[in-house]
Amino acid sequence: MDNTIFAQSSGTIRALENKLIDSSKFEALADAKDFSECIRMLQDSRYASYVSMPSYEEGLKMALEDLYKDMYRITPLKSVVDLPAARYDGHNIKSIIKGNILNTDVSDILIEAGTIPARSLGTMIKDKNFKEMPDILKDAAIKASEDYEETHNPQYIDLAVDEGTFGYMIDIAEESKIEYLNEFVKTYIDVTNIKSYVRMRSQNKDSDYYRKFFLVGGYIGFDMFESFLNEPLEKFGEKLVYTPYYKWAKDGIGEYLKTLNLGHIEKFGDNFIIDYLRKAKYINMGPEIIIAYIFAVENEIKSIRIILTGKKNKVNSDIIRERLREAYV
Repeated sequence: MDNTIFAQSSGTIRALENKLIDSSKFEALADAKDFSECIRMLQDSRYASYVSMPSYEEGLKMALEDLYKDMYRITPLKSVVDLPAARYDGHNIKSIIKGNILNTDVSDILIEAGTIPARSLGTMIKDKNFKEMPDILKDAAIKASEDYEETHNPQYIDLAVDEGTFGYMIDIAEESKIEYLNEFVKTYIDVTNIKSYVRMRSQNKDSDYYRKFFLVGGYIGFDMFESFLNEPLEKFGEKLVYTPYYKWAKDGIGEYLKTLNLGHIEKFGDNFIIDYLRKAKYINMGPEIIIAYIFAVENEIKSIRIILTGKKNKVNSDIIRERLREAYV
């Protein structure tokens, strides 16, 4: 593909990157004396109006939604933004199905950042009219509802929808004919599978259980995970020595084994993705720059939420700092 079609969008994003929050700013926010001081310190950032809303949570959700609106507006190929946006289709489908089961209004947790408007998804699922939904998501939504009716276990809703969502992402990448999108989604699936594997091991689940949650389409096959089910977890990290995931998995598993806090696996996985995306800094134009910026801002929003929630609940600054993700800049 001729990357010159990304020339204008790449230039726009390079300018936007100058407004990203760096590590030193996050350190200062973590050290702020209280919630109010954090809000004041964010007044010189692009989040000023969002965090000043009556609910900073609602404000940060709006910031995420605005990110995707902006990216769709400036990106020449819709599929580049569709790839990360598909994750919010998955989130919304799961939320809507669970809301329908519990007869609960879930509109406040739906995120308008997917490839399909959340309100439209709600109508499709309620009316069981899926003709406007991609087949792979339609099949996932139907399977999720049927599996729940059979098992009454909400975990099977997540299982079916996650499988459909990642399948949808693979379809988007393949149909785009963009090599980078295919490479990225395979890597993202591997990271997700590694995180799921550690979570499963923490619950002493067997291979049949993990097979249900294993996502196909990554670089690493199920056999590699299965072969280490009866080995100490730290040895699994060593098994990845010849893969790009070795360091983060080894360090993340090491932290988990010391603390038994699965949050470390999530954090190290997020940090790996950010580090992986940093290669976009060394190219002049291309889809890499758009994908990297989207994840950089998502990561930024996640860190701001961690800090503000921590300060709101008077959590120690050192604990807040431990939970923060790496900044892209």
